[in-house]
Amino acid sequence: MLGVLILALLIDLLGEPPIFLHPVVWTGKISERLIKPFKGRAYGVFIWTASVLPVLLLFTLLLSLNILYLAKIIIAVYSLKISFSISMLYRLVKNSVGENGKENAQQLVRRDLKKEDQGHVISAAIESLFESTVDGITSPIFWFIILGIPGALLQRLANTMDSMVGYKTPELEKEGWFSAKVDTVINYVPARLTFLFMILAGYLLNMNVRKCVENVRKTAIESMNARYPIPCSAGLLDVKLEKRGFYSENDSATLPDEGKLKDALMLFRVTLFIFMTFALAVDYCLYGLSLLGYPYGILELI
Repeated sequence: MLGVLILALLIDLLGEPPIFLHPVVWTGKISERLIKPFKGRAYGVFIWTASVLPVLLLFTLLLSLNILYLAKIIIAVYSLKISFSISMLYRLVKNSVGENGKENAQQLVRRDLKKEDQGHVISAAIESLFESTVDGITSPIFWFIILGIPGALLQRLANTMDSMVGYKTPELEKEGWFSAKVDTVINYVPARLTFLFMILAGYLLNMNVRKCVENVRKTAIESMNARYPIPCSAGLLDVKLEKRGFYSENDSATLPDEGKLKDALMLFRVTLFIFMTFALAVDYCLYGLSLLGYPYGILELI
């Protein structure tokens, strides 16, 4: 398990796999064909099941095949890698300023950034950076440690379904209810763990930890999970993070500039370093250095 995680992290540095080989894309394409506006909650459960389970079962089946050991390792590492994306997220956020800044930031958020000023574009990038730290990094790795590769894939595909139909609009409010709830439940613990790691990183970087905690306590963000990393980052970085018409975090500060974006990326790197150190240590205690062998370590005593 530890070997698979380390290899997956190294492969992430190479970038994302081709779209036609990405299960997240497969789930998105299936749900895209099935979406029918103004359908009810029961249909929402059907969409989630039809879009997630076939892809999840396919990879679970591949991992259970009696094939060459090397082939099985490759499948395992690939399956875990596609559940998270660190380098792509970092690159898009880093490049959210300058000539193609809006285009890069737009890939991170749902709201239209075409008419936004630079402060709001950078704000969107920072908000997405830390919300995606949970959704696209710490949460899949958390579930990998708990449930193995199927757990990581389940989290990633469930998060994809939330992004496809989890909208509070008249057309999708009922249909997307189940997808939104599953995503909330799966990311509940990782969001709060990430918040704690962000506080530790902020302390090490001499940032405003007290303001971070204060912002989280009084945040107006509705999402049960986003209400932790976004206001926390606003406090630590001493910036205003605003999504017009929805929330404005840390109003006493100003919108972020390019310098604050660099600080945000530093906070991201330190938070991730602490989390990965923790994750690798826990994985080793639970499973040792094995790649695909039976768990040992603490689990051997249970």
